[in-house]
Formats: sequence, C-alpha cells, structure tokens
Amino acid sequence: MMGFLIVRAGGQRYGLGINRVTEVIDGFAVDRVPSVHPSVRGVTPVRDRLVPLVHLGSLVSGTPPPELQGDTIVVAECSGKTVAFEVDDADEVVFEDPLPVPDGWDLPWALGVAKRDEELIPVVDVATLVDRLTTASIEEQT
Repeated sequence: MMGFLIVRAGGQRYGLGINRVTEVIDGFAVDRVPSVHPSVRGVTPVRDRLVPLVHLGSLVSGTPPPELQGDTIVVAECSGKTVAFEVDDADEVVFEDPLPVPDGWDLPWALGVAKRDEELIPVVDVATLVDRLTTASIEEQT
C-alpha cells in the first residue's frame, strides 16, 4: 500500500508519495537565483545545504509561479536529488493506493488519483517532475 501527502498549491490539491517526502517545513527563506525552468523560485536552506525551491503548481501546470510566495515547503528526494516543493499548505497523509488516472485526463506526471471528499486529486510522480527539471537544465546547457 502506498501513502501520500495531500498538499495545496496554486489553487489545486495534489498528492506527493510519502516514500519521497523527507520533511515538511512551515516558513522558509528563499534566495532568488536565475534558472532555466520558470517554476524554480530560487534556492532555500534545508539541513545546512541549499536546494532548489520549485513551485509545485507551476511545475505541474507549466505556468510561472504566483507572485505571492507560499508558506510551506515539502522536501522530497529522488535519485539522489533533493527538491523543495513550495505549496500553500500540507493537509493530510493518506495511506491507500491511488486509483488509475481517468480516461481522457492528460496527466503524464501523475501516478494516479486519490478520491477525497468526492474530488479526484492527482498523485504526483515526483521522479517525473525531478526529471523534468533536470532535463530542462541539461537542454539549456547544450
């Protein structure tokens, strides 16, 4: 059975696999840095090192992050890479397997969906999103 953390970002709810989440931090500092991906807001200190700060809703939707910064970050690790996902809030941990993505939904970055309060919430494939960031960086360098 899989578990995931339900978060809110950019007016949407998402699930993040708890097998990738290392911590949730309320209130954080951000240093703005240039980036090849528009969803990267900058870097933030996590356990004495700087990690990329990425607005989750922006990364998923492909739009720039909102001007107003969120209050919470969810730190995730994947393939030796640490990323801090900026979210508006972390709501709950759910211990269940996601359902398949419904036919007709275009969610190439999702592992499936969770049904909460009659709403279907995409469960994010963190590895796919980290690859998206890494690919953008590599393409910019070539």
